[in-house]
Amino acid sequence: MKYIITIVILTFTFSINAQDQYTKGMQKAFELWSQNKNTEATAMFERIAQAEKENWIPSYYAANVLITSSFQSKDKVVVNEMLEKALKHISTAHKISPNNSEIVTLEGLLYTGYVAMDPGTYGMKYSGKIMALHQKAVELDNTNPRAHTNLIGYEIGSAKFFNTDLATFCDRLQKVIPMFENDTQDMPFAPTYGIDRVKSSIKECGC
Repeated sequence: MKYIITIVILTFTFSINAQDQYTKGMQKAFELWSQNKNTEATAMFERIAQAEKENWIPSYYAANVLITSSFQSKDKVVVNEMLEKALKHISTAHKISPNNSEIVTLEGLLYTGYVAMDPGTYGMKYSGKIMALHQKAVELDNTNPRAHTNLIGYEIGSAKFFNTDLATFCDRLQKVIPMFENDTQDMPFAPTYGIDRVKSSIKECGC
């Protein structure tokens, strides 16, 4: 009996320590990202993902850093490398958590990175795929504000390209704000971000 109790205590202690390491690692990765140390942040998320093989969140953020970083570069070679690497992380996240609205809409954002890099080459190639991914993300979880934000955001980008009035998107953007206010997650570090982007888009649309 004493042996069993000892094993339980040791297991519990190990679990707490492992969780603490995960928490510290994730916090450090976010700190690096906030400091625009994107390469270091990606590497940190990757190391955490290697240790947390049943947790989709580190792979999700490793991809997220790479995708958002790609929009800041004008070097097509660099952008291609970032997006190819991000797709591998997204594939890993999909395997861990299939039909996850957060991962699906992030994949849509990834292909938007290709369009932003070279609209002439990738606009026609990926436009339908991007819309389908964002629509699927909304269908998987109609309460996911990031899925709605990315879908509307891509539509706004297309509207700008064709010089369409952006005011038509105002009502839809306004309806996303309460979704963020009610956004709750069961898993630590699961995505909750995005409301600033919606508010910025609302201003941009002249609402």
